[in-house]
Amino acid sequence: MKSLKLTLLTFGALLIAANTNAQKKSVDWCVTNEQTEKLYQNNPALIQQDLNLKQQVRDYIDNNGGATKKASPWIIPVVVHNITHDGGQGYVSKADIEAQLVTMTEDFKRLNPDAGNTRALFVPYAAAMDVEFRLAHIDPNGNCTEGIVRMEDPLSNFPVPRDAIKSVSYWDSKKYFNIWVIDNIETSGGGFIAGYAQFPSSGINSTYGVVVVNHAFGGGDRTMTHEMGHCFGLLHTFQSGCGSNCSNSGDQICDTPPVDVSTQGCLSTQNSCNNDANGPDPYGTNVVDQIENYMSYDQCQNMFSLEQASTMAFYLNSTSTSTGLAQLSTPANLAATGTANPYGAVICTPIADFSYNKEFLCEGDAVTFTDDSYNATPTGWNWTFTGGTPASSSVANPTITYNTAGVYSVTHQPSTTAGSGIKTKTNIITVSSLTADYIGPIIDDFENTTQFNNDWIINSGTDAYDWQNTTAASVSGSRSIRVDNFSASSSGSDVDYIVSPSYDISTSANKTVKFKVAYANRAAGNSDRLMCYYSLDCGGTWLLKLPITNGNLVTAPDHGNSFVPTSSEWVEKTMDFTSVGTATNIRFKFQFEAGGGNNIYLEDINIGDFTIGVEDFDNIGSFNVYPNPTNSNAQISFNLTKDVKSLSIKVRNAVGQEVTNVINEQSFSSGKYTLKIDEERKLSAGIYFIEFKADNNVKTQKLIIQ
Repeated sequence: MKSLKLTLLTFGALLIAANTNAQKKSVDWCVTNEQTEKLYQNNPALIQQDLNLKQQVRDYIDNNGGATKKASPWIIPVVVHNITHDGGQGYVSKADIEAQLVTMTEDFKRLNPDAGNTRALFVPYAAAMDVEFRLAHIDPNGNCTEGIVRMEDPLSNFPVPRDAIKSVSYWDSKKYFNIWVIDNIETSGGGFIAGYAQFPSSGINSTYGVVVVNHAFGGGDRTMTHEMGHCFGLLHTFQSGCGSNCSNSGDQICDTPPVDVSTQGCLSTQNSCNNDANGPDPYGTNVVDQIENYMSYDQCQNMFSLEQASTMAFYLNSTSTSTGLAQLSTPANLAATGTANPYGAVICTPIADFSYNKEFLCEGDAVTFTDDSYNATPTGWNWTFTGGTPASSSVANPTITYNTAGVYSVTHQPSTTAGSGIKTKTNIITVSSLTADYIGPIIDDFENTTQFNNDWIINSGTDAYDWQNTTAASVSGSRSIRVDNFSASSSGSDVDYIVSPSYDISTSANKTVKFKVAYANRAAGNSDRLMCYYSLDCGGTWLLKLPITNGNLVTAPDHGNSFVPTSSEWVEKTMDFTSVGTATNIRFKFQFEAGGGNNIYLEDINIGDFTIGVEDFDNIGSFNVYPNPTNSNAQISFNLTKDVKSLSIKVRNAVGQEVTNVINEQSFSSGKYTLKIDEERKLSAGIYFIEFKADNNVKTQKLIIQ
């Protein structure tokens, strides 16, 4: 009887690199030992449990001749939890999900298109198992489902700890096989991890299944086939290296010859161990490595071996583990999950969701919306667009124009014959005026909280600690803006940005933007950074202007407590915009990317080298006339940063004579206004000057009537 040596590599995670074309990437390091050791440390009793199951596997193979079939197929009801982050990054389509299950089924049944590539030496030992993977059609509550759950959670991107992602969405693993498709898996030592699996011998029900990254998931990709091998009890072909004989080497299965270390090159002459014939070896001699085995890391995977199939059959039939593999394919469970024969398409009520290609745009720009509904393939759509043109649509992916500045919501109602879903996303589209909010030079010291709340757009990150106006520290006055990064998670993975109002810098002699920043690390190794962007199209696209990495961001020593800067712990940064110096509508975005550090503060955003004390435009934020030239009536758009006691707007001809009095010494509260000039079209073609006087401040702009 073979001895199946216990190894600390029995459980845990798989590191196998792949992309959707089944081309493997290089592997920098493996997380298997780390994950397994943690599992054993938390529950040492698993060591003996694993030994007992190993013996049962051997008894099954010896007493049943390694049977790999049963009267009916092993049908595995599957639920795919596609968990995305940051607006849908990590999304996998239904078509890719279905294609991946087809690939897995073909690989287990040995119906894979590349089965003919198995070398002649190994063809007699290549196994076919009657295993089929089907998406569930009934959910745990008895509702119609397509077997796909879609959620957005920051844990999709490098969850820490790795298994934390499983608590975001989980179905009972005794009824469904759980697959979590996410964006990235945390790597303590760098490199790329495509997925990891939990062995059935763990007996841990609440985390049983596979976690895989979205770019290693889809039709033709072998990552999931490899992962399923682990979930059905298989080790890597190189797991134990070269031992004394084939029963304690590699994966401890003799018809997969022992392999010393993982490889990716698919070298057909590779023969890393010479102890193959020691033990109950079916080949009778030392043979080359079985690089085509699904449990290797090589690119040419195309087979499971007969004894691997026997091992998987044991776990698929066994009632000895609480993970419930044997229960999955029972007639009662197949009926309960909607995966019994006859199995075909199902029509459910859609769960509404949608995405859009722009969040910020100028008046007159368009946004394309995409139906991302799931749980059904919609046959009807009912969109409502507040502020949009058109205001409604009945197509799947409409393009909508927004002509008026404002912040708008969208409602989406997809439907099938089974019913309709509904999703409203509030205040998601920000439309800005073509006229800038302010004309430089100007400084924002964040003292006016009303102006700050009205002008600046704050993005809410994944935690509760966003950019906020604060009195905790300042350079001038009593206020600044801050991200309370100290109170956020010390692991640090949040992204928070704040978007400025729009500025006209064309009239500023100096084309610089200066700001003061204060930041401290919490401890060595923090990786926080500040990325400064600008946009010339109202935020539709952003261009990186000044990346401030951690080393250049630090202005003070490390702080173990919440950082509050002293007056000497502020540093001024400068961005030169000479290359876009004629811009009449520019916005700035300050994006803080947390990396475990301490608080960050910004102060005195100085546009155009404004000098404190200059009152030239003290109460005039902006003043513009458009369209210009015009053959019809024009409009005046202006922004008053303070209350004005006496506002006058006059139109004068080329020799200075007053021809129209638009506003005559009226009081105006601070705010943004738009007024029409010559609405009755009485002005003849020619050149005119619009005189704008707010108390003692005067500005003049030329207007051409065609």
